[in-house]
Amino acid sequence: MPAFLRPIRSPALDRQQPSPSTDQTPGLAARLFHADFLQPGTKALLFPVETISRELDFKLVLAGYCARPGNQIFLGNHTDIYELGKRLRHGLYVGKNVLNVSPTRLRVCYDDLKQNHCRVIYLDEEGAIFAGGPNDWKEDMIRKFDPRWLNAEDHACAWGTFQEQLYHDLKPACDKNIALTGHPRFSLCHDRFLPLYQNEINDLKRQHGKFILVSTNFTRGNFGTGPEYFFKRYHVTPDSPLRSPLIQEFAYHQQKLAIFIRLVSRLSDSFPDHKIILRPHPSEGHAIYQAILKYIPRAEIQVHGSLTAWLRAADALIHCGCTTGIEGWLCGTYVLNYQPLHDERFERRIPNLVGERCEAEDDVIARLSTALTLEEPPHTTLTPEALALMKSLIDNVEQSTESFEKLARLVASVEDELPATTAIASLALFARRGVSERLKRAIRSRYPRFIKPWKPRNTYQHQRFPGLDPVVIDSKLAFVSELTGRPLIAKYWSSKLMSVSCG
Repeated sequence: MPAFLRPIRSPALDRQQPSPSTDQTPGLAARLFHADFLQPGTKALLFPVETISRELDFKLVLAGYCARPGNQIFLGNHTDIYELGKRLRHGLYVGKNVLNVSPTRLRVCYDDLKQNHCRVIYLDEEGAIFAGGPNDWKEDMIRKFDPRWLNAEDHACAWGTFQEQLYHDLKPACDKNIALTGHPRFSLCHDRFLPLYQNEINDLKRQHGKFILVSTNFTRGNFGTGPEYFFKRYHVTPDSPLRSPLIQEFAYHQQKLAIFIRLVSRLSDSFPDHKIILRPHPSEGHAIYQAILKYIPRAEIQVHGSLTAWLRAADALIHCGCTTGIEGWLCGTYVLNYQPLHDERFERRIPNLVGERCEAEDDVIARLSTALTLEEPPHTTLTPEALALMKSLIDNVEQSTESFEKLARLVASVEDELPATTAIASLALFARRGVSERLKRAIRSRYPRFIKPWKPRNTYQHQRFPGLDPVVIDSKLAFVSELTGRPLIAKYWSSKLMSVSCG
């Protein structure tokens, strides 16, 4: 088979050649498409990724902590990971996406995996930061994920003691398997992980020079699939009691969105030596930003690349009460919290603890003007009470706790209870997808005049998962390999699926 059709290996990390093996379901198609996908006698760990910019880095680092002889870690788009899980027996699924996909498909994906005797360690990507007060947090946490959905043998990870206690109070079947882990994305903001991002930080500074990062989170008023999403999701009708509060929240976010666009224009005029980079929440729509920012000098929308790298490369961050504010604070970035509107029902209390709070554009401009002239801009210092509150929701906001190690120990303990993973259906299609992608790229590059440019079928999903980039990933895995002391072998089966193993 031509070289460009073969699965891409990671040359920088592939120090040892794995021993040849055959597919669990041998045949001509399996051999032709390199479906030696699952090494015999190994245990398969499944790491789903829904949003690359938010999840990929911590899943790569976690893979490094979890990789050991005798297991294979499959990491990729959550849909591909789910399809893979349906073809395996005794796999271990680590992440979300198998529960609460929609109210009508609550346990469908989960039950599919359980039929194959897969184990699940459930870790949500939005497990702690919600609007309103403690009672509202509890309602939203349960709405996002109710541990009573899990079977007794599976595990639920809690971001902090607040969530951990809530889960225990619900007395789920998996009560003894509720684990306080924190969330690794916050650990990545600690200085020990700076080398993971140094190349990307340098590239961002070369490409953009000095810039101010503006982070938004207006999903309720600007969702990526359209303004009807939340009304359809909650089955709202004209007579529904949910109609009024949802419309009020929609209006609140629409107003803040317009104000933030106006702020971007003002920042562009006030700081002509800086770019203004707007980075919306992964679930936000882009159309309104793209339509207006092209008329504002040196302003642009950027949604790809590691958030931590963007935060460390920026001269300042302006947020509106979103989790990015906490991550910017942990990275040591100068943070402004701009709150032009007030409604406690819709404001997120915990992110609002960090950053200099501003309520007017003039205040934002004045504070930024001062901070950008200082060698060391001011950094928010939390009171002991505020820090304790934040830590109750995010256990690993301090350097003293390590979410990766906690999760890796949990994964290893569950993995030890499992027999070797076996394939119960052909796995050739996963390698075949990569072959098809490489063939199409080769044809497009050779006949560009006759082939239409590729466009994603689902723009919203593509903006969240544009594809795995071996060049970027290999550089990061090299650091992870050095950090963990494990020789890691990466193999890219397609733009949506890769595997990591310990050499």
